[in-house]
Amino acid sequence: MTKTEENGVEDAESLPQLPQGDAGDGSTTIESTTALHGFRLYAVAIGLYFGALMMSLDISIIGTAIPSITTEFGDTSEIAWYPAAYTFAICAFTPIAGKLASTFPLNWVYLCFSTVFLVGSIVCATAPTSSALIVGRAVSGLGAGGVGSNGLTILVTIAPVKLKQMFMGVGAACFTIGLVISPVLGGIFTERLTWRWCFWINLPFIAVTIAVLSIFWKPPSASDPKIMIARARNLDLRGCVLFVGAIFMLLYALQTGGQHHWNMSIVIGLLVGSGLTTIVFAVWERRKGADALIPGSVAGRTTIVCTTLFAFFHLGSITIATYYLPEWFQAVQGVGPLESGVRLLPSVLTNVVAAVLASGVSRRLKYYNYWFFIAPVFLLISCALYTRFTAFSTPSGHWIGFQVIQGFAGGFGMQFSTLAAQLELKDSPELIPIGIALVMFVQYLGATILQTIAGVIFNRILREQLSVQAGLTETEIMLLLKGGIRSIREVTRHRFPEKLDLVLEAYNSAITAVFFVPVGAAILALAMAFGIKWNRIEGTEEEAAPDPQANIKAPET
Repeated sequence: MTKTEENGVEDAESLPQLPQGDAGDGSTTIESTTALHGFRLYAVAIGLYFGALMMSLDISIIGTAIPSITTEFGDTSEIAWYPAAYTFAICAFTPIAGKLASTFPLNWVYLCFSTVFLVGSIVCATAPTSSALIVGRAVSGLGAGGVGSNGLTILVTIAPVKLKQMFMGVGAACFTIGLVISPVLGGIFTERLTWRWCFWINLPFIAVTIAVLSIFWKPPSASDPKIMIARARNLDLRGCVLFVGAIFMLLYALQTGGQHHWNMSIVIGLLVGSGLTTIVFAVWERRKGADALIPGSVAGRTTIVCTTLFAFFHLGSITIATYYLPEWFQAVQGVGPLESGVRLLPSVLTNVVAAVLASGVSRRLKYYNYWFFIAPVFLLISCALYTRFTAFSTPSGHWIGFQVIQGFAGGFGMQFSTLAAQLELKDSPELIPIGIALVMFVQYLGATILQTIAGVIFNRILREQLSVQAGLTETEIMLLLKGGIRSIREVTRHRFPEKLDLVLEAYNSAITAVFFVPVGAAILALAMAFGIKWNRIEGTEEEAAPDPQANIKAPET
């Protein structure tokens, strides 16, 4: 009798497995048991796309609404936590969501995280105080960590093999579109309705997501209560606590240092604490082995390491471009949020076209690695061109054409990091959700860290240029910055109208300097491409990708 049988848990071999279909040549495929077809397939996919769109919208939709929020609450002391609470929670809980998805039924895990995201949105939309809004943002981020990573895992599971890359490409495009249009939507809601609509907008879309997955996707799974209990007992709870603590201290230090000074004792202490906790976490994970939150069998593979680092630099660069382009349109060229959003359409539309094109080409060529080399080059070119913007002589053809190049960079590169993780782990399908979650966690971390670096550069150069180039006093600089991007012209014309051109040139210098960050990051992303294995894409049902939950084993006790 095995040890698991003695404890009332079935042996791994006796665990209920998903049935295998016949490929027609003596081999087997899971295509017939995991893939959906027809209306059910597209209904579930659209629901997942809604989830990806909403969770990416929430990353920066609140930016343009912050002035209205602080006015209503009468408190600016917690302003930094409005965006940070959401990002912190996503980074901390995305790997945990992947571990849960590799342990329990994927549909229930996804629905639970979607519900948490929905509840968090309601808390934000109805928040009576600043503290309540921050709590709601943290709850939303916790849910978003599972919606993003597990949504891609479900797409891997339900899409027929021949359509898999296209479906994942559209999902990546939805995520990027959410990042691009979120500041604009936030401005429109704030101007025309109320800032609370930045969160109410999530409810109908997430409700549709929950409904279609509940109705149209009911995957077979092992449901023996004894197995579920054994899996729950074997979760790496200590690893989760260490991981969340390390990430929280790191991001809190970045947030505080970016807002104040890097030599503050609290910033130094948090960075040291994060480093020490990370070391303890790594030792603990090595001790846990296969049961770790992030097993060494996943994190120790060269392809996984290079893929996650590529995602770190690529998404971080895209995030900077999508954040500071609207800033340039509104600060330097003086357009409103709505027109700023219209001006972003070249990158949005090109991104969608590029994502679908890259999926189709990869499916024909049977390899996706080409895009790991092409995407950073396009990104490097576009961001290098952005650094050439001027305050008064940049023609519209330039910012339109440069955005087209950036759109190709996003569409070509966004979707293939998770695909690379999936194919690298196809020999251990139960690890696929963990691999996808790890890639997405590092993506979010990259966006947070590179955005912090960009913010530090922007603030330093802006203050320097306003002082040296525009000749403003410290009091005048503080007055200008307090008004925000949208009030630059109003404040300047009212207080020191003769310096308007110099102020606009200072903002142009600060914003264009920021684009050197994604230029450097794109070069590093290109370097990572050389370490990613050339895994062949399955192109027929006989070569079907494995189901991430087909071989979930009962943990040993």
